Amino acid sequence: MTTVALAMAPSAFAGPRQSAYERALVEIEQKTGLKTIEIPDTQGAYLGKTHRGYEVIYTAKAGNVWGRYAARLTAGEIGRETGGLLGFITGHHEALGDQVVGSPFDRLLSSAIGQPLSVTMILKHGRPGPARLDVLSGYSVIKPEEKLPEQAKVGFKAGSIYSADTGFAARVAANSALMKRLKSLRGEYIRVDGDVVTLLWAGSETDYSGMISDHGGYYKMLNAMMDDLADIADAIPSGQ
Repeated sequence: MTTVALAMAPSAFAGPRQSAYERALVEIEQKTGLKTIEIPDTQGAYLGKTHRGYEVIYTAKAGNVWGRYAARLTAGEIGRETGGLLGFITGHHEALGDQVVGSPFDRLLSSAIGQPLSVTMILKHGRPGPARLDVLSGYSVIKPEEKLPEQAKVGFKAGSIYSADTGFAARVAANSALMKRLKSLRGEYIRVDGDVVTLLWAGSETDYSGMISDHGGYYKMLNAMMDDLADIADAIPSGQ
């Protein structure tokens, strides 16, 4: 599996091919603080860091990487590692049993299969029982099965904020810096659930390049995404 992070990093296009991977990892760490982490028994490359006190996991893939068998194995292990939303959608949830096959993830996966690029960023907020909140673009190919009440609009490409908790949504919408950054997203699905805030994205090279451009560059986009998830986590009501 090839990470989009490495494919898009400027250093990956220069110099001997055999050293592009190492150069890209160094540059990504220098610009974002993200560095290689291991998630046992999974396929693919993962980067992580502690961002503003929150643990962040990031992966991005290019090409035909969402074969069902490999994706199920990888997702199952990530679900065990992270719990929360990823635990739920991979089937590792007491109400669903311990099966990836037939889980909510299987239905979400069908939306991502065939997409040239996919991005996942997970932030562990560590707060028990927050109300679910979605930031969902109308152009996202990955959508929740149940749409929550719309509480605030973000932008034409970035979509709207959805939640049954009006207070939580209002705190997110009141963060002007966050709302400005969110407008640079397109086709995304951000979700607060369990003990994580997750950003899911899948789409074409054109859409991905456009999102990078809207952020002012690749590394600025990664840093902005981490700040987006951290700001949303900060807005989770106290006591939840």
